[in-house]
Amino acid sequence: MIRLVILGAPGSGKGTHTYKIAKQYNLKHVVVGDAVKAEIRNKTKLGKIMYEYTSVGKFVPSDIVIDVLKSQVKDLEGFDGYIIDTAPINLEQKEAMKDFIIDGVIWLKVENYDMLRERILNRLICPKCRRVTTKSKHPEKICPCCGATLEQRYDDNEETFQKRIAQYEEKTLPVIREYQKQGIVIEINAEQEKKDVYAEICDKLNKFLEEKLKV
Repeated sequence: MIRLVILGAPGSGKGTHTYKIAKQYNLKHVVVGDAVKAEIRNKTKLGKIMYEYTSVGKFVPSDIVIDVLKSQVKDLEGFDGYIIDTAPINLEQKEAMKDFIIDGVIWLKVENYDMLRERILNRLICPKCRRVTTKSKHPEKICPCCGATLEQRYDDNEETFQKRIAQYEEKTLPVIREYQKQGIVIEINAEQEKKDVYAEICDKLNKFLEEKLKV
């Protein structure tokens, strides 16, 4: 059983690479953000509450996140484990997730925030197959994989980006440092080309899992 978390700054490539990791290692792809967005999209009571947070770049309250996570990892039939995309993102969530077993934390490290800004403001996402691409590559906004209409996230703007970066530095980096103390962080240089980032992830993850099996 493999139980992973992937963390990184906004625009570091978490969604893109988590999808590939989940497919290659037969892991359940647990995307808290997608569940949150579905509630917001459907304008549920819970979605309206969450929109008040996400629309201004704030984190959704931890109790809501943990409830979503628990329901997602409850059924792993047919999978060899799970990978949680972007949680825990603050120390409060980390404490609330103390009953979750986490074998490794993949950290997509990017220090060039100008690169992140460009990625986010240019980003398009397919609502159907979750492919992440850019406006410059697909100005017609048609997904090259499934033909659906590509969308820009409602919070992909300059103001929200600045707030999310500030939240990442203040709240998420301390979580990563705590996991580093546990010796389970797999640090990845996410400033490379996508294919090189993924190659590094696979190389380091395979070595990490080999060491884990020896224990």
